[in-house]
Amino acid sequence: MEISIVTPVYNAAEYLLQAIESVKRQGFTDYEWIICDDGSTDGSSEILEQAASENEHIRLITQPNGGVSKARNNCLRHVSGKYLMFLDSDDVFGDDCLQILYNQMESQQADLCIYGWYIHKGDELYSYFFEKRETECSAEDRYQMILTDPFLCGGGYPWNKIWRTSAIEKNGQIPYFREDLKHYEDKLWTLERLDDMKNPRVIYYNEPLYHYYMRSESLSHSMSADGFMKLAENTIDSLDAITEYINKSHPDAVATAITLRNSKLQEIISVLREAGISI
Repeated sequence: MEISIVTPVYNAAEYLLQAIESVKRQGFTDYEWIICDDGSTDGSSEILEQAASENEHIRLITQPNGGVSKARNNCLRHVSGKYLMFLDSDDVFGDDCLQILYNQMESQQADLCIYGWYIHKGDELYSYFFEKRETECSAEDRYQMILTDPFLCGGGYPWNKIWRTSAIEKNGQIPYFREDLKHYEDKLWTLERLDDMKNPRVIYYNEPLYHYYMRSESLSHSMSADGFMKLAENTIDSLDAITEYINKSHPDAVATAITLRNSKLQEIISVLREAGISI
């Protein structure tokens, strides 16, 4: 296969059909779609089984609930494509997304293509286009922008990037996401892969090819004080893991990593105070 698509699924029955239809509409058909159902209990499993029976490109894997990173890793074990990309279960590919990206990677002999996306927030629709400071930046500036910002140079999101598989493999295997982290595991994975690649050819496709949906569920209305504290602890653990990795593997970005950690820590403190939780 030319392109491998990885999708982790957990209780996404409300959105899955849109994602499935967006892949079915693609004119490009030389792909494999590896989906891991992470112990869903809402009917997602039945939807996926039906989709797999109708689409020979789908490889469906199931596992007991273990989290998004474990589900992604289970998919990565089976990747055989020349190129690797991700689709979240509640998002949608734009029309001709696969063909456009395949053409870009082939024609420019790229190791990584970062592409634009639509942002759906309620009834509002935004488009993300790259600025000159992103498309013309140095490799180090790109790294630090991805480290600090959710959107600049695609941020740490997996779904707005397509990778040449051979450029990120180690001993014939794509490195895994850290399963012990609950937040920023995708940002850390992205930074690790950028460090792994030697003098990569990175290109940008400055048109939206992906529909990213910002769901409106409010944690503040449904989470207990213990839940808030657990969320804060998980976030701090992830920030510590990123800082530790940067300190060991990319010292030029240590100051940036510390700044990120401190700013996020202040945000956490503010959220806890607003929720009436003493620190």
